[in-house]
Amino acid sequence: MDTIISRVSKDLKDNGVSVIPSVFSDAQCREYVSILDDLIEKAPGDSKNRINEDVQSINNYFRHHPKLMDLIHIPIMDELFKELIGKDHVLISANTFNRSKRVGITQNTDYEHSKNAGHNWHIDSDYIGGVRIESGFSYQIIIMLEDFTVENGATHYVPNSHKIRTRPDRDAEYNYERIIGKAGSIGIIDSGLWHRSGGVTPISRWGVFNCYGPWFVKPYFRFPEMLGEDVGSNMSPQLRRLFHYRSTPPLNEQERLNTVISEQED
Repeated sequence: MDTIISRVSKDLKDNGVSVIPSVFSDAQCREYVSILDDLIEKAPGDSKNRINEDVQSINNYFRHHPKLMDLIHIPIMDELFKELIGKDHVLISANTFNRSKRVGITQNTDYEHSKNAGHNWHIDSDYIGGVRIESGFSYQIIIMLEDFTVENGATHYVPNSHKIRTRPDRDAEYNYERIIGKAGSIGIIDSGLWHRSGGVTPISRWGVFNCYGPWFVKPYFRFPEMLGEDVGSNMSPQLRRLFHYRSTPPLNEQERLNTVISEQED
Protein backbone atom coordinates (compact mmCIF):
# COMPACT_ATOMS: atom_id res chain seq x y z
CA MET A 1 0.00 0.00 0.00
CA ASP A 2 2.83 2.42 0.82
CA THR A 3 4.23 2.06 -2.69
CA ILE A 4 0.84 2.82 -4.27
CA ILE A 5 0.28 5.83 -2.02
CA SER A 6 3.73 7.20 -2.84
CA ARG A 7 3.12 6.79 -6.58
CA VAL A 8 -0.37 8.34 -6.47
CA SER A 9 0.79 11.26 -4.31
CA LYS A 10 3.48 12.08 -6.85
CA ASP A 11 1.02 11.75 -9.76
CA LEU A 12 -1.42 14.13 -8.10
CA LYS A 13 1.25 16.72 -7.35
CA ASP A 14 2.80 16.52 -10.82
CA ASN A 15 -0.23 15.86 -13.04
CA GLY A 16 -3.34 16.42 -10.90
CA VAL A 17 -4.68 12.96 -11.70
CA SER A 18 -3.93 9.31 -10.96
CA VAL A 19 -5.65 5.92 -11.28
CA ILE A 20 -5.47 2.89 -8.99
CA PRO A 21 -6.65 -0.31 -10.70
CA SER A 22 -8.50 -3.26 -9.15
CA VAL A 23 -9.60 -1.66 -5.87
CA PHE A 24 -12.96 -3.42 -6.14
CA SER A 25 -13.62 -6.84 -7.67
CA ASP A 26 -15.81 -7.44 -10.72
CA ALA A 27 -18.39 -9.15 -8.48
CA GLN A 28 -18.54 -6.15 -6.13
CA CYS A 29 -18.95 -3.77 -9.05
CA ARG A 30 -21.79 -5.81 -10.54
CA GLU A 31 -23.57 -5.80 -7.18
CA TYR A 32 -23.26 -2.02 -6.82
CA VAL A 33 -24.44 -1.46 -10.39
CA SER A 34 -27.45 -3.72 -9.82
CA ILE A 35 -28.39 -1.73 -6.70
CA LEU A 36 -28.06 1.61 -8.49
CA ASP A 37 -30.06 0.45 -11.52
CA ASP A 38 -32.79 -0.72 -9.16
CA LEU A 39 -32.81 2.62 -7.32
CA ILE A 40 -33.20 4.46 -10.63
CA GLU A 41 -35.99 2.14 -11.71
CA LYS A 42 -37.88 2.74 -8.46
CA ALA A 43 -37.10 6.44 -8.05
CA PRO A 44 -40.17 8.52 -7.18
CA GLY A 45 -41.39 10.92 -9.84
CA ASP A 46 -40.75 13.95 -7.62
CA SER A 47 -37.13 13.04 -6.91
CA LYS A 48 -34.77 16.02 -7.06
CA ASN A 49 -32.00 13.78 -8.35
CA ARG A 50 -31.01 14.03 -12.00
CA ILE A 51 -32.92 11.18 -13.58
CA ASN A 52 -33.78 11.50 -17.25
CA GLU A 53 -33.01 9.97 -20.62
CA ASP A 54 -29.49 11.42 -20.73
CA VAL A 55 -28.22 11.14 -17.16
CA GLN A 56 -29.09 9.10 -14.10
CA SER A 57 -27.68 10.43 -10.85
CA ILE A 58 -28.31 9.95 -7.15
CA ASN A 59 -27.04 12.41 -4.56
CA ASN A 60 -26.14 10.90 -1.18
CA TYR A 61 -26.52 7.41 -2.65
CA PHE A 62 -25.35 5.86 0.64
CA ARG A 63 -28.62 6.72 2.39
CA HIS A 64 -30.70 4.74 -0.08
CA HIS A 65 -29.10 1.32 0.40
CA PRO A 66 -26.86 0.10 3.27
CA LYS A 67 -24.46 -1.71 0.94
CA LEU A 68 -23.56 1.59 -0.75
CA MET A 69 -22.07 2.84 2.53
CA ASP A 70 -19.04 0.70 1.60
CA LEU A 71 -18.23 3.25 -1.10
CA ILE A 72 -17.59 6.05 1.41
CA HIS A 73 -14.76 4.63 3.51
CA ILE A 74 -12.21 2.89 1.29
CA PRO A 75 -9.08 1.92 3.26
CA ILE A 76 -6.50 2.79 0.60
CA MET A 77 -8.19 6.15 -0.05
CA ASP A 78 -8.35 6.85 3.67
CA GLU A 79 -4.62 6.28 4.04
CA LEU A 80 -3.89 8.38 0.96
CA PHE A 81 -5.95 11.34 2.21
CA LYS A 82 -4.49 11.11 5.71
CA GLU A 83 -1.17 11.83 4.04
CA LEU A 84 -2.39 14.44 1.55
CA ILE A 85 -5.05 16.26 3.62
CA GLY A 86 -4.66 15.22 7.25
CA LYS A 87 -5.84 12.61 9.71
CA ASP A 88 -9.17 14.38 10.30
CA HIS A 89 -10.22 14.64 6.63
CA VAL A 90 -13.93 14.41 5.87
CA LEU A 91 -16.44 13.75 3.09
CA ILE A 92 -17.61 16.88 1.28
CA SER A 93 -20.05 15.35 -1.21
CA ALA A 94 -21.03 11.96 -2.63
CA ASN A 95 -22.87 11.36 -5.90
CA THR A 96 -23.32 8.67 -8.51
CA PHE A 97 -23.59 9.35 -12.25
CA ASN A 98 -24.42 7.25 -15.28
CA ARG A 99 -24.51 9.25 -18.49
CA SER A 100 -26.16 6.63 -20.64
CA LYS A 101 -29.06 7.03 -23.01
CA ARG A 102 -32.15 5.42 -21.48
CA VAL A 103 -35.27 6.08 -23.51
CA GLY A 104 -38.45 6.33 -21.51
CA ILE A 105 -37.20 7.81 -18.23
CA THR A 106 -39.46 10.75 -17.49
CA GLN A 107 -38.64 11.84 -13.92
CA ASN A 108 -37.68 15.48 -13.32
CA THR A 109 -39.13 16.84 -16.55
CA ASP A 110 -40.16 20.00 -14.69
CA TYR A 111 -36.94 20.30 -12.70
CA GLU A 112 -34.37 22.44 -14.49
CA HIS A 113 -31.37 21.17 -12.54
CA SER A 114 -32.13 17.59 -13.55
CA LYS A 115 -30.60 17.99 -17.00
CA ASN A 116 -27.08 16.90 -17.81
CA ALA A 117 -24.60 18.18 -15.23
CA GLY A 118 -20.86 18.61 -15.44
CA HIS A 119 -20.82 18.74 -19.24
CA ASN A 120 -18.94 22.07 -19.25
CA TRP A 121 -15.40 22.63 -18.03
CA HIS A 122 -15.37 23.15 -14.27
CA ILE A 123 -13.50 22.44 -11.06
CA ASP A 124 -14.66 20.93 -7.76
CA SER A 125 -12.71 23.42 -5.67
CA ASP A 126 -13.59 27.11 -5.34
CA TYR A 127 -12.28 30.65 -5.70
CA ILE A 128 -11.48 33.34 -3.17
CA GLY A 129 -11.15 36.85 -4.57
CA GLY A 130 -11.21 35.41 -8.07
CA VAL A 131 -8.21 33.15 -7.42
CA ARG A 132 -8.67 29.41 -7.12
CA ILE A 133 -7.76 27.77 -3.82
CA GLU A 134 -4.28 26.26 -4.01
CA SER A 135 -3.82 22.75 -5.39
CA GLY A 136 -3.89 19.92 -2.87
CA PHE A 137 -6.73 21.39 -0.82
CA SER A 138 -9.29 18.70 -1.65
CA TYR A 139 -9.64 15.70 -3.93
CA GLN A 140 -12.35 14.02 -6.00
CA ILE A 141 -12.37 10.28 -6.52
CA ILE A 142 -14.11 8.41 -9.33
CA ILE A 143 -15.00 4.83 -8.46
CA MET A 144 -15.43 3.12 -11.83
CA LEU A 145 -18.20 0.60 -11.27
CA GLU A 146 -18.14 -0.12 -15.00
CA ASP A 147 -15.36 0.31 -17.55
CA PHE A 148 -14.54 3.96 -18.32
CA THR A 149 -13.53 4.03 -21.98
CA VAL A 150 -13.24 6.38 -24.94
CA GLU A 151 -16.37 4.77 -26.39
CA ASN A 152 -18.61 5.38 -23.39
CA GLY A 153 -17.62 8.96 -22.66
CA ALA A 154 -15.06 8.67 -19.86
CA THR A 155 -14.33 11.89 -17.95
CA HIS A 156 -12.26 14.53 -19.80
CA TYR A 157 -9.55 16.61 -18.13
CA VAL A 158 -7.07 19.29 -19.16
CA PRO A 159 -3.54 18.10 -18.28
CA ASN A 160 -1.73 20.16 -15.63
CA SER A 161 -4.68 22.54 -15.25
CA HIS A 162 -4.58 22.00 -11.46
CA LYS A 163 -1.62 24.40 -11.54
CA ILE A 164 -3.73 27.16 -13.13
CA ARG A 165 -5.55 29.32 -10.60
CA THR A 166 -7.89 31.19 -12.92
CA ARG A 167 -11.31 29.99 -14.11
CA PRO A 168 -11.68 27.78 -17.18
CA ASP A 169 -13.84 28.98 -20.03
CA ARG A 170 -16.74 26.61 -19.56
CA ASP A 171 -17.43 26.20 -23.28
CA ALA A 172 -13.89 26.41 -24.66
CA GLU A 173 -12.20 23.74 -26.77
CA TYR A 174 -9.14 22.71 -24.78
CA ASN A 175 -6.75 19.89 -25.53
CA TYR A 176 -7.84 17.15 -23.17
CA GLU A 177 -7.21 13.59 -22.08
CA ARG A 178 -9.57 11.01 -20.59
CA ILE A 179 -9.66 9.24 -17.24
CA ILE A 180 -10.04 5.63 -18.30
CA GLY A 181 -9.89 2.34 -16.42
CA LYS A 182 -11.46 -1.05 -15.91
CA ALA A 183 -14.39 -1.58 -13.56
CA GLY A 184 -13.11 -1.59 -10.00
CA SER A 185 -10.50 1.10 -10.63
CA ILE A 186 -10.47 4.42 -8.79
CA GLY A 187 -9.45 7.67 -10.46
CA ILE A 188 -8.29 10.47 -8.17
CA ILE A 189 -8.08 14.10 -9.23
CA ASP A 190 -7.02 17.29 -7.55
CA SER A 191 -10.26 19.26 -7.13
CA GLY A 192 -8.66 22.16 -8.98
CA LEU A 193 -8.19 20.12 -12.17
CA TRP A 194 -10.31 21.36 -15.09
CA HIS A 195 -12.61 18.51 -16.11
CA ARG A 196 -15.99 17.70 -17.62
CA SER A 197 -18.16 14.70 -18.36
CA GLY A 198 -17.41 12.73 -21.49
CA GLY A 199 -20.91 12.99 -22.87
CA VAL A 200 -23.90 10.69 -23.22
CA THR A 201 -23.59 7.33 -24.97
CA PRO A 202 -25.75 4.20 -25.27
CA ILE A 203 -23.22 2.33 -23.09
CA SER A 204 -23.76 2.23 -19.33
CA ARG A 205 -21.01 3.92 -17.31
CA TRP A 206 -21.87 4.00 -13.63
CA GLY A 207 -19.36 5.92 -11.55
CA VAL A 208 -19.26 7.11 -7.95
CA PHE A 209 -17.93 10.64 -7.42
CA ASN A 210 -16.87 11.46 -3.86
CA CYS A 211 -15.08 14.63 -2.76
CA TYR A 212 -12.87 14.66 0.37
CA GLY A 213 -11.30 17.64 2.11
CA PRO A 214 -10.07 19.01 5.45
CA TRP A 215 -12.35 18.85 8.48
CA PHE A 216 -13.14 22.59 8.50
CA VAL A 217 -14.75 22.57 5.03
CA LYS A 218 -18.55 22.73 4.99
CA PRO A 219 -20.15 19.63 3.40
CA TYR A 220 -22.87 19.91 0.75
CA PHE A 221 -25.41 18.39 3.15
CA ARG A 222 -25.78 18.09 6.95
CA PHE A 223 -24.75 14.46 7.12
CA PRO A 224 -25.17 13.87 10.91
CA GLU A 225 -28.73 15.21 10.79
CA MET A 226 -29.47 13.35 7.56
CA LEU A 227 -28.38 9.99 8.95
CA GLY A 228 -29.21 10.53 12.62
CA GLU A 229 -27.45 9.33 15.75
CA ASP A 230 -29.16 5.93 15.65
CA VAL A 231 -27.31 5.21 12.40
CA GLY A 232 -24.21 7.13 13.41
CA SER A 233 -23.76 5.28 16.69
CA ASN A 234 -23.33 2.02 14.77
CA MET A 235 -20.75 3.42 12.35
CA SER A 236 -17.06 2.69 12.41
CA PRO A 237 -14.84 5.49 13.79
CA GLN A 238 -13.68 6.15 10.23
CA LEU A 239 -17.21 6.68 8.95
CA ARG A 240 -18.13 8.89 11.91
CA ARG A 241 -15.16 11.07 11.03
CA LEU A 242 -15.95 11.16 7.32
CA PHE A 243 -19.60 12.05 7.96
CA HIS A 244 -18.67 14.98 10.26
CA TYR A 245 -20.00 13.45 13.48
CA ARG A 246 -16.61 14.34 14.99
CA SER A 247 -16.20 17.80 13.44
CA THR A 248 -19.58 19.51 13.68
CA PRO A 249 -19.04 22.75 15.65
CA PRO A 250 -20.34 22.75 19.25
CA LEU A 251 -23.40 24.82 20.10
CA ASN A 252 -21.41 27.05 22.45
CA GLU A 253 -18.36 27.05 24.72
CA GLN A 254 -20.27 25.22 27.44
CA GLU A 255 -20.53 22.15 25.22
CA ARG A 256 -16.81 22.12 24.38
CA LEU A 257 -14.10 24.43 23.04
CA ASN A 258 -12.59 22.27 20.30
CA THR A 259 -14.44 21.60 17.07
CA VAL A 260 -12.81 18.25 16.27
CA ILE A 261 -13.52 15.40 18.67
CA SER A 262 -10.85 12.72 18.98
CA GLU A 263 -11.77 9.05 18.61
CA GLN A 264 -11.19 8.62 22.32
CA GLU A 265 -13.72 11.35 23.14
CA ASP A 266 -16.31 10.20 20.59
